[in-house]
Amino acid sequence: AVWHVEDSRFVSVTMEKRKKIWWKSALAGDAEIDTQKVDSTCSIDDYDQPTQAAIEKLMFDQHQKMQGKPTSDELQQHDMLRKAWDAEGSPFKGTPFDPSAINFSGQQPPLP
Repeated sequence: AVWHVEDSRFVSVTMEKRKKIWWKSALAGDAEIDTQKVDSTCSIDDYDQPTQAAIEKLMFDQHQKMQGKPTSDELQQHDMLRKAWDAEGSPFKGTPFDPSAINFSGQQPPLP
C-alpha cells in the first residue's frame, strides 16, 4: 500500500488487490457492501487480446447457433474437409464435394 497526505488534511491510501474480486468492505470492521448491487460488468476492451478473442468467438458461435448456422469450429472442420477432399490419395478425389458423405459422429450408419 502507498499513502500520502493531501492538502494537509486527508490521508490518501492506494492499495493493490491480489485478486480482481469485490471486497465486502475496504477496511476490517467497516459496513459491508452488497456486492450483488455493484455493476461489475466490463467492456470487452478492458480484457487482454486473447480473452477478447475468446469472448468474440463465443459470441459469434452463439449467434450462429441461434440462426441454425455452423459454429466457428464447424466452419473450420468444413474448410479442412474441403481441402482434404481432393488431396492426393483421397478416396473422394475427383468427385464433387459432399460433406454429408462423411460420418463425423463415429457411429455406424443404420443397416438397410
